[in-house]
Amino acid sequence: MKKSVAITLGVVIVGAGSWVGATWYTGKRIEESSQRHLAEANEKLAKLTPLFGLRLDQLKYERSLFSTQARYGLSFVKNDKSPDDMPAGMIEFDANVEHGPFPKSALARGAVAPKLAFVHAEIAKTDNIKPVFELTKDVSPLSADTIVSYGGHSSSTARIAPVTVTHEGNSVDFSGMLIDGTFDRDTQAVTAHGVMDKLAVDGAKSPDPVVISVAGMTIDVNSRMGKFGVSIGDSDLKIKRIDVTRPGDEVKVALDNFGYGVKLSEDDKSINAQAAYQTGDITVNDVALGNGQAVVKLAKLDGQAIKQLSETYNQLVRQYMLGADDEGLKDEQFQVLLDNAGKLLAGNPSFSIDPLSWKTAKGESKLTFTLDLANPANAKDLTPQEIAVQAIKKIDATLVISKPMIQDLMTQYAIKKEGLAADKAAAEADEQVRQMSGMAEMFNVGKNDGDNIVGKFTFADGMGDLNGKKIPAEELFSGLLGASGLGSMDDGEEAPGIGMESEEEPAAAAPAVGVMEDFNLESVASMLDDMGYTVNKSDGDEGPVLVLNAGSTGASDLRLEFLCNDFTEKCLDLVMTATYTSKKPMSLKAINAWNQEYRWTRAYLDEKNRAVLQMDMNAEGGIGKDNLQILLNTFMSIAEDFGAASKAAPAK
Repeated sequence: MKKSVAITLGVVIVGAGSWVGATWYTGKRIEESSQRHLAEANEKLAKLTPLFGLRLDQLKYERSLFSTQARYGLSFVKNDKSPDDMPAGMIEFDANVEHGPFPKSALARGAVAPKLAFVHAEIAKTDNIKPVFELTKDVSPLSADTIVSYGGHSSSTARIAPVTVTHEGNSVDFSGMLIDGTFDRDTQAVTAHGVMDKLAVDGAKSPDPVVISVAGMTIDVNSRMGKFGVSIGDSDLKIKRIDVTRPGDEVKVALDNFGYGVKLSEDDKSINAQAAYQTGDITVNDVALGNGQAVVKLAKLDGQAIKQLSETYNQLVRQYMLGADDEGLKDEQFQVLLDNAGKLLAGNPSFSIDPLSWKTAKGESKLTFTLDLANPANAKDLTPQEIAVQAIKKIDATLVISKPMIQDLMTQYAIKKEGLAADKAAAEADEQVRQMSGMAEMFNVGKNDGDNIVGKFTFADGMGDLNGKKIPAEELFSGLLGASGLGSMDDGEEAPGIGMESEEEPAAAAPAVGVMEDFNLESVASMLDDMGYTVNKSDGDEGPVLVLNAGSTGASDLRLEFLCNDFTEKCLDLVMTATYTSKKPMSLKAINAWNQEYRWTRAYLDEKNRAVLQMDMNAEGGIGKDNLQILLNTFMSIAEDFGAASKAAPAK
């Protein structure tokens, strides 16, 4: 019996000694690795921003047998580019480290397998952040509990403290936030799940009054470091309800079930990205606007090119912000950027929106768009227009607008915001949608297809197609690049300011194909003749005048007046006028109603009480011949409607 007790006691002593020894060894191992981890943390912090540095310092480290007490300080490090108002001092953190293999707090949480440590960390109460502790009622604003395994895997629970504060009639009510997560050191894999119940800001008593409420927010992350130095995985943000009210502007917005998610994936060569947005029902000033979604995708992005582009871009930004002057190095880096941009395009990446949609109970409007890219050959020797033509392999876009959906939204708005009767609001909305449909056809931006207006655009093999109308690449891109100031240059011509030794002004760029620099009398007369109008030319006070037959407009006088500059002899303004003579003049009430609805034109009564309709056009900077033709057709169509309105609304 005594021998048995002795053996048992010996086993207990040996076990206890082993446990104490293992605990001592673990504490020593943690201490030895702490400086290495601190250096790694500071290396990562230094890369966050070039405007200032962040530094983590170990302020205290006291190791005992079963635990270690440590304090760390996080502070800003200023440089020549740092803002003058950067906060001074540091934020200090206390860490209580329980040594493994069996930390008592880890055992209390059900972790019975051996662990390296259990760490409780929280922001310390110091003088410079004492006001923050007052907001959290003396609770640490941020705290975390972490269980660390010997293999480098850790699991954590972090807490952001609740805040409730009232000041001068305004208030903030924050429920706090709980975040559970894991981290694997070998794969740099991260998972996290965060929950916030409520954030309410009542600023109704502030100079710019606003009331905001956010309820039921969750954040989820599941990622790992990919082979190209990019975190691969999923991240999501969801909010159950958002309410925003601006009492001064009488604006009230409510949004249900907002969601945003990003997915990044990779294969042996490429990275693919997808961002998805989703909203539940949106209500603005009690008008239900429906719900929407958008899915944006980037596919076949060359992984190595993305990695090199990211690294070089970050280097350039840091150098620029820090005022580095090594021009040779910059030139080399810019060349790397260009080379890797070429590699990126060589993989034929694609960009797509599929779909961007908005939906109500009455219908759905939707946009789908796909852009496939290619790498232009010898891009250095090409003009911007030639680069655009060769880089764009394919475009395919379709826009569908639901007429019942638009009409319903207009009707609701007119009833609730403008106070119109339901029947009148519906009639006005129907008329506005009818006009919109006609304008879409007139400008060839869409075709009427039952309850929808459908617009389609494709581009491939150097030819565009807009709703059946062919547009050569030269015409398409000359207009787009000309509008952006990137028009093509002749061979040997240098960009303004590059290689110019004298003060000589650069020559004016030639007008783009199909673009008029001013209103040419013969060109305008030819357009009107093609439209079926008889044209008589005469002289006016400021330029030539074209007098037309009234056609279907019903006007007693129909004319176009050219307004020309005496010095340049260019006619940059064109005034189109239709005059209507009737036994009973049009009422001022009807004139005002017309001007409120038709904003492209103006209507008035002249000195003889005749109804007059006018529209001005300007060619400053150039005007496309197709656009001028559309404007002429638009005025004639509106003039026909005005003639009918003038007869239907006699003076009382």
